[in-house]
Amino acid sequence: MLLTIDIGNSNIVFSLSGSERKLHRLETMPDRSAEEYLPQVAELFSREKVDLSVVDGAVLCSVVPELVPVMSRVTRELTGLTPYVISPASESGLTLAIAEADTLGADILAADAAAAAEYPLPAIIYDMGTATTVTVVDKDRRYIGGAILPGVRLGINALFSGTAQLPSVPVQAPPRAICGTALESIQSGAVFGAAAMMDGLADRFEAELGEKCTLIATGGLAGCIVPHCRRDFIYDESLLLRGMELIYRMNCEK
Repeated sequence: MLLTIDIGNSNIVFSLSGSERKLHRLETMPDRSAEEYLPQVAELFSREKVDLSVVDGAVLCSVVPELVPVMSRVTRELTGLTPYVISPASESGLTLAIAEADTLGADILAADAAAAAEYPLPAIIYDMGTATTVTVVDKDRRYIGGAILPGVRLGINALFSGTAQLPSVPVQAPPRAICGTALESIQSGAVFGAAAMMDGLADRFEAELGEKCTLIATGGLAGCIVPHCRRDFIYDESLLLRGMELIYRMNCEK
């Protein structure tokens, strides 16, 4: 089995490939060393009964550069395997048709590679994590760029930390868009505002492309937002992980 290690801004997610995929999470702490993370990861795998004896390959995707060598060492210590690290230079099935291709995030590359392999093109891919990325793969399998904006939770946290009287609230839709309490008003702005953003960027991107696109949403908060969009979105929870597996196969199983 293939061990996938997805290092995000908020969490590190471990998973084994297979039909009954389970996700195993640790908090992302960029200042932590391999010596500090190793017992944490080992305890996590033991507690959640992850059988590392079946692992015959590993792939790592990270948006936190400091943790790439850390998690690579942790993986070697626990499995005896050096993970393949996804980068813009990885073969992905996409042509990177942007000016600064070497700066493209590994998470975007993986998610968009899976989208291009599995869905009709052109496609717009929304990855809703700590940041929300909105990216486009055109009908010729070219990655042509997109937009980046603060994630839903990040926006709520900014309101909470930057104001004196506004509370931090859970990400969930209130009963209606026009709300009479501070809590529900923030939820309305966060959830319905994000849904309107998704619809609006889809309209703008399609207008620039001159054609309709497949709309795909993934990431931790996409499941909360997609039901409130007016456009038809495909919610694909495991898109990034399947993209990591795809890139591993393309680069390590030739």
